[in-house]
Amino acid sequence: MSFPSNQNHYLKVFNSMNKLGIKYKGPLIVRMYGTLNKLGMKTENRYILCNFIDQYGDLIGLESNNIYIDNNRKSLNQLFLLAYKKAKDSELLNELYREYMTSINAICQKVEINKDELNLSQID
Repeated sequence: MSFPSNQNHYLKVFNSMNKLGIKYKGPLIVRMYGTLNKLGMKTENRYILCNFIDQYGDLIGLESNNIYIDNNRKSLNQLFLLAYKKAKDSELLNELYREYMTSINAICQKVEINKDELNLSQID
């Protein structure tokens, strides 16, 4: 997982979006999806979408025995459009937004931990 040097910029943007009580989260979801793709985090993006579909599959009308295997047969763009449309139709955009924010915060914390571990190992 490699990050460009402007990782802190993205972290600040995501944190500011999380603090705002934004009413229309659809465009922000699209932006987060695109940003993760730009950062080369397509696997993480797929996981976020599959996790959302897995959690809310019964509410959005998608039932599957193993959503992770079924959705790996779809392209990432198809998976995003499916999750986004189903979330919008079922009035679950806030939940999809929350899934992205929670996952992005976890990714950022993991990156900080790895960075700190790297700095500690260089000191020894």
